[in-house]
Amino acid sequence: ADMTLQSSDNVVFKVHRLNLEMHSQVFADAGGSTVGTVENEIVSLSETSEVLELMLQYVYLQPQPDLQKVEWELMKDLAEAVEKYEIYSAIGVCSQRMRERLYEHPIDVLLFSVRHKYTGMMNESAEATLDIPPYTMLSCVPPNVFAAWVCQLCIFSDIIPSIMSDVGRID
Repeated sequence: ADMTLQSSDNVVFKVHRLNLEMHSQVFADAGGSTVGTVENEIVSLSETSEVLELMLQYVYLQPQPDLQKVEWELMKDLAEAVEKYEIYSAIGVCSQRMRERLYEHPIDVLLFSVRHKYTGMMNESAEATLDIPPYTMLSCVPPNVFAAWVCQLCIFSDIIPSIMSDVGRID
């Protein structure tokens, strides 16, 4: 290992710079010019040791972690971290895992999908939040997301009754 990363909870990880550069667009772009240039330099990261431990498994040739077993809060933080550091080998599986938990955590998934511009997931999670009271949504999401959510709510509140009345006519 030729690089040291330190988590927000002060756990140190000795890693290989080349592995980080090969698997993370952010570390590749830094390319030694901004991190680890001083011998024994410690690069402090904002993620916890739990998140970094999982994330770093994606930059080494080894079996990947079973994300089905990862608790929601850790999964959510891991998904954000792999997006932040652009670890492409983990982005797909993490975003898929977020989508799988959509109905259990619709607001979290909505916010994640908005931040990372996952349009399909955004629409699905917005739809999954339509039964949440507006005052709750207002307190949980940024104003621009709330405005879009209200538009979605209005569309669905107009469409659903007309669909149901059409279904009633079919009988």
